Amino acid sequence: MRNLVLAFVLLPVFGLAQSGPGGIGSDDGTSSLALWHDANSLTFSDAGTTPTREGEKIAQWNDLSGSGNHSRQTVSLYQPAWHESVINGFPAVYLSGHYLESILSINPANTDFSFLSVFIESGSGNRSLISQQDGTGVGRSLFYMNNTRLLSFIDGTKQNSDPLIYAPNNWTIAGNSYDAYDPTLTSPSSTQTFYLNGNTSNVRSGFQGESATGNWIIGANKGGSGQFLHGHLAEVIIYSTLLNKAQIIILQNYLAAKYGLTLASNDVYNEDEVAGGNYDYEVAGIGRVDASNVHPDAKGSGVVHILNPTNLENDEFLLWGHDNGLQDAVQITDIPSPLEARFERVWRASEVNTSGTAVDVGAVDIQFDLTGLGPVTAADLRLLVDSDNDGLFADEIPIAGATPVEGKIYQFAGVTALANNLRFTLGTTNIAQTPLPIELRNFTASTLYHDRVQLEWQTVSETNNEFFTIERSPNGNEWEMIVSLKGAGNSSTISYYSAIDEYPHSGISYYRLKQTAVEGQVTYSDIRRVKTQGSLYAPVEIYPNPSKSKIKITAAAAELERIRIYNNTGQDITNLTTILGAPKQGSLVIDIGNLDPGLYLVKTKTTTSKVHKQ
Repeated sequence: MRNLVLAFVLLPVFGLAQSGPGGIGSDDGTSSLALWHDANSLTFSDAGTTPTREGEKIAQWNDLSGSGNHSRQTVSLYQPAWHESVINGFPAVYLSGHYLESILSINPANTDFSFLSVFIESGSGNRSLISQQDGTGVGRSLFYMNNTRLLSFIDGTKQNSDPLIYAPNNWTIAGNSYDAYDPTLTSPSSTQTFYLNGNTSNVRSGFQGESATGNWIIGANKGGSGQFLHGHLAEVIIYSTLLNKAQIIILQNYLAAKYGLTLASNDVYNEDEVAGGNYDYEVAGIGRVDASNVHPDAKGSGVVHILNPTNLENDEFLLWGHDNGLQDAVQITDIPSPLEARFERVWRASEVNTSGTAVDVGAVDIQFDLTGLGPVTAADLRLLVDSDNDGLFADEIPIAGATPVEGKIYQFAGVTALANNLRFTLGTTNIAQTPLPIELRNFTASTLYHDRVQLEWQTVSETNNEFFTIERSPNGNEWEMIVSLKGAGNSSTISYYSAIDEYPHSGISYYRLKQTAVEGQVTYSDIRRVKTQGSLYAPVEIYPNPSKSKIKITAAAAELERIRIYNNTGQDITNLTTILGAPKQGSLVIDIGNLDPGLYLVKTKTTTSKVHKQ
């Protein structure tokens, strides 16, 4: 059973960047994109990062929004696992009696929000996909399921007879059309619009839980009786505001294309279909429903950024995605003169209305972010559009006129050649001067336990690469080197690198990756922003272990603010022990003399340790 779950309402137009999912919001922590979990971005229990880890346990689900709202496992016995190919070839996180806890604390009782998820639900019993937990143990399910009352849409077909439960609010929609959209969500008693695979649905009330203002829980209702989710979660997206109609449609199409879902309505991107060539990757788009529901600027997680449409009218959309070819100028045959090479990667656009009829949004500016792709001379760049739609570029007239915008971003302004179903890509007239190699595949920064920062990057190919340097800044202007790693020199295979910053700045730290060639040439990555508490790393130490009566725990004061003890079945038995001392002193003593001999888990704020009672 595949469910595309989207609940939204009105949002003002975002600012620039638009690097969030589908090109909605930004991934630098400055927009209302509050949390973005993708199953490709995880930290495993042993801190490894290699991509072939089928079934391994997850310590942290990294937040791609730039807000630092990572979700972490809280009890090691109940760690979720990573599965490599689950939904349309993409990985997913498997939860079955497990949950992850984020530091996100949006309260829908007084703050608007939008929530999206793609998951496959299985198992039986009461389940909570996501909930909130406050400090008194009260939990509220924001999306609650019961196997006897489950409504879903698969290719537009209604499954089961009773509606899906949402709690604590009532989902009330007049009819089952897109026009039933309700732009209000201001308190727990308000009405909201609920979508499954692009269709709105009438949904009745479920649990009437108390309002919770604390952390968000993924995969359980921690404050209730558990209600653990059983199934695979591929992507979770939360905005701390309400989305407008155009943004809803774009996000629905982004998720549907990526995960092979069929939208019941508003399918404005068909290049993801087999007949369209399966351009499923990094879909983003611009569009307009009416003057109050418009999104004219989008980039998404890819390198293509389209903005400034001159004739974007009501019910018009322009979406694009790529074929996952190499973002590397290795194609030297299917090219017109005077090009010497072009990207292997090709993008394709849908320019239609919600009925699927071709439209014209006017001229657009098309930008390419070439950060990490070696030296670039703007005059060498050419935009290629397959104007006759024959799948070939050799018979096309290259479009010149690229100009630098900022950093390694280059723009073709006022492009009119792009139209519905047409392919496009980027080429170079001088391989020696503008080689467009894909050297850096990605560069990420995420917080680990004790507010350390883990930095990871991959290269697909390296040419005369001497070494990498990680640089850190408190303000994005003044930089210092924190670590240097030897590069691969010359390589045509994927290489993986990682480093850990043990002492990040308190609050916000900025990171960039500096790549130095053998000849001394230097290139920089995009800047990554990470929010931490900045506490110095102090490992959790427990001794004596094993112990017959008392154990002593030493750690950073913040780490000892929360202490729980569990037996080997996951039962909380803290009340059977006595905890002595004050966390601010950096050490505590726990009397475990009343416990039976065996293995126990001592859970501090972010770490779980094994203790053997003799």
